[in-house]
Amino acid sequence: MIVKFPYKFEKGNWLKGNFHIHTTRSDGVFSPQDVINKYFELGYDFLSFSDHDVLITEKDYKLLDNKGLILIPGVEISASGVHLLYIDAAEEIYPDSSRQKVLNDIQAIFNKTGKGFAIINHPDWQNEFNHCSIEQMMEWTGYLGIEIYNGVIGRLDGNQYAINKWDILLSKEKKVWGFANDDSHRPGDYGLGWNVVFAEKYPESIIDAVRKGNFYCSTGIVIKHIDYDGNKIYLETENAKKIAAIQNAGRRFKVVYGNSINVEIPQDAKYVRFECWGDAEEMAWTQPIIIEEKEMQYEFDYVQNWLVSELLDISSLDHTSPEEGSKLAKRKILCQPSKTVLAGFVDIREISNSQKGIIYLVADARFESDSKAILSLGYDGPVRVWVNEKEVFYGPGTNPAIRDQTKVFTNVKKGNNRIVVALDTNGGKAWGIFCRIKDG
Repeated sequence: MIVKFPYKFEKGNWLKGNFHIHTTRSDGVFSPQDVINKYFELGYDFLSFSDHDVLITEKDYKLLDNKGLILIPGVEISASGVHLLYIDAAEEIYPDSSRQKVLNDIQAIFNKTGKGFAIINHPDWQNEFNHCSIEQMMEWTGYLGIEIYNGVIGRLDGNQYAINKWDILLSKEKKVWGFANDDSHRPGDYGLGWNVVFAEKYPESIIDAVRKGNFYCSTGIVIKHIDYDGNKIYLETENAKKIAAIQNAGRRFKVVYGNSINVEIPQDAKYVRFECWGDAEEMAWTQPIIIEEKEMQYEFDYVQNWLVSELLDISSLDHTSPEEGSKLAKRKILCQPSKTVLAGFVDIREISNSQKGIIYLVADARFESDSKAILSLGYDGPVRVWVNEKEVFYGPGTNPAIRDQTKVFTNVKKGNNRIVVALDTNGGKAWGIFCRIKDG
């Protein structure tokens, strides 16, 4: 198995912070300076103000006495839909009712500036416990995590915990980090839940550690150490009285009563995470440790290894070429492994982010001699295909992609043969392609 362990302790310290705070700039009752003072008194190391649809920038922070706290730009995008935190924000974001459009805009700014990520807020808020549904979170791309704990929801309709939805997402192989925030507005909202990041005390280090999952969430439990060796994980806390090791679909596979736990990773685990309990509602949650099969098994005749371009603003497939595709396709991607629903499928949704445009997919196929071959395609957007720079297919796309919906004959040569596919994302609706090539 391949274990993706997010915790690294090479340089830095555990730093305590909150990414969800309101002030008099929106609907909070305390001024920005008063809020800084309160969190300073609570021993915090970093904060990100996130007033409703009002971005606070580094320039705004310079007008305040930071009390030695690291202050990270932020905003809560709340108008017109599900609430999102935009942290390490570099630019204003229009609160489009399509939250995928908002996430796309955040990703576009990150591509340009290297700054910014999104968190889905309080998914179980409101009387239906469904401010943000599983279906939405499964469909959307481009967000880093969700609030698994939101302190203020404890005094509102709904549930301040969203652990159930987190486990569902992780079980469906949607890797998202968990966050705990106060969502502070008024007295009594401070110091309810926080994030503890292993980093150096400057903004770039904190943000980089959060992106990598090198942090845990807490409402009072202190994690001293977490380590991985072979197929074993060891966790030690200062004050936990009970710890559960959790895997697929929220299943507890080991529970101990004490302040530490040592477990072997189950063979069938897709992820492992830990929940810790102390007195009253003192808790802590680690980030998920993702487990993948050591050797992925692929459908033997599907093209497995691809290089893919970024989403390109090209008006039509008429303006694409195999030379351009080979030049621009740099990102490595594998088709989906066997024994999965989309076995053999090349999924480009994380690249397209449901936006219109064109993406190049490039792969090489090896043949033992010059011969005829059959190229089989499935696609859900208009495609143009070349083999060894010769166009072999140009046609409209349907939705969804179907294996072998189109077959064409082509000439191949001994050795490597270059396949270039230009895929129009079909207005953002395309998921990707199936492709295989074999002797004809």
